[in-house]
Amino acid sequence: MAGRILIVEGTAGQRILLRARLTSAFYRVAAADSGAEALRLIADRCPDLVIAAADLPDMCSSSFCTRLRALPDHAETPLVLLSEEDRQDERLALLAVGADDVIARQVEDILLLARLRSLMGRSHAQDELRLRDDTKRALGLSESPRGFQRPARVAMISLDPALDPGGLAARLRIGLGAQVQITEPGRLLHHAAPAAEVVVLVDTGAAPGSGLALLAQLRTARAQRRAALVYVTAPGQDEIAARALDLGADDLLRNGADPLELELRLPRLVNLARRADRHRAALRTGLRAAVIDPLTGLYNRRYALPQLARMAQQAARLGRPLALLVADLDHFKQVNDLWGHSVGDHVLTTTAQTLSRGLRDCDLVARLGGEEFLIALADTGPEAARNRAHALCDAVARQSLRLPDGLGGRRTAAPTISIGLTVIAPGMETVETALRRADAALYAAKKAGRNRAHLSDPAVLPPQPAAELAARSGDEGPEPAAADQSRGGLRGRRRASSSSSSSSRSA
Repeated sequence: MAGRILIVEGTAGQRILLRARLTSAFYRVAAADSGAEALRLIADRCPDLVIAAADLPDMCSSSFCTRLRALPDHAETPLVLLSEEDRQDERLALLAVGADDVIARQVEDILLLARLRSLMGRSHAQDELRLRDDTKRALGLSESPRGFQRPARVAMISLDPALDPGGLAARLRIGLGAQVQITEPGRLLHHAAPAAEVVVLVDTGAAPGSGLALLAQLRTARAQRRAALVYVTAPGQDEIAARALDLGADDLLRNGADPLELELRLPRLVNLARRADRHRAALRTGLRAAVIDPLTGLYNRRYALPQLARMAQQAARLGRPLALLVADLDHFKQVNDLWGHSVGDHVLTTTAQTLSRGLRDCDLVARLGGEEFLIALADTGPEAARNRAHALCDAVARQSLRLPDGLGGRRTAAPTISIGLTVIAPGMETVETALRRADAALYAAKKAGRNRAHLSDPAVLPPQPAAELAARSGDEGPEPAAADQSRGGLRGRRRASSSSSSSSRSA
């Protein structure tokens, strides 16, 4: 995995040696001889990972970490600190100041490179889930304020008979306030245990590496695929530790199950897991927003037309009919002209609710644009579709919409709809042809006086191209010379002196 790495090292010989180790692994390497120079390069070049000496010539490790995390877009840039010796006290101190990991200079390349691959892979995965803050705000996907932070959920598996997992779990419960569960592999792999945010796998027994196969299973198991995995080895097991990282471990303890070190490493992993969950939730919200009409809450055209094609394919495969209804509000332009767009919005939302009422899970209702709606009824023949369309016309006509106070004139309105419908015979025609038939039937309903449903004649194919329906965003069809009075049209007019010049709303 090639990437950009910045070396921060005050000693020239150490910089040259480390650069050679990393370039041999095909990393693109830059170097700085001080913390101040490194911070300038980080802001300018945006490295994927920073590897720095624990003893910089111009600042302490704590100051360097703090200033690095304060840089825009670098709060999560992976930071590895190199210590002179592999001592527990120094490792804990450096982890406490914000390092992602602490590695001794003399560590073998197999472990060093595996750790760099792991950290960079985790960082890239976070980047793929993360939208830039300005983009999220533009799309309305900014994260909501965080509420109460629940205790971390940690699962622990011990493959070392000599270890007291209960004592270790008790220390973590006290030190982190975490919910720690000692469990068996099978329970985690088969949904028998609650999903954990972090799984700690302790492999410090007499058979080193015995947990690697389990680690690979946990990494791919659906039940725990989002959990962070911590692999614990005994000292001197660098090759096993490197294999664990390449198999998907998110973090390592290479000197046994030290509770103090776990207390320092686990919170970062929990935060990463929760951040990833928030990013996934934001993406799901964004994907849903992309196919939902924000005014009515119905599916929009982007979702409806492909879904209609899928419904038609399923109907053809099962040999069942599929009814297609295109509904359009009558005289909707007059609603906007007389009462304004806020009332028009109210008419649209109320009509959408009426059209949605009583539909089955297998049916579809969507707003195509403007005042036009699409309804698809699975396994529905001509007679049932006609009855349903008439029922919808009657339901909309019975709506009595109270207008906002202060507008003057009459305070209720009863809009109506016209519906064109057709039935797609299994395997007999395409969705595009059926849409043309339904659209032609809608025009026929408009010409016949509105507030009615018209079933298309399958023997007559209208001449207009299929693209006309896609291009149209709310045309009501030809207006009659006088407003229809037979079945209502739009009832409840404002006085003529209150007329408006607003145009018809479109999607």
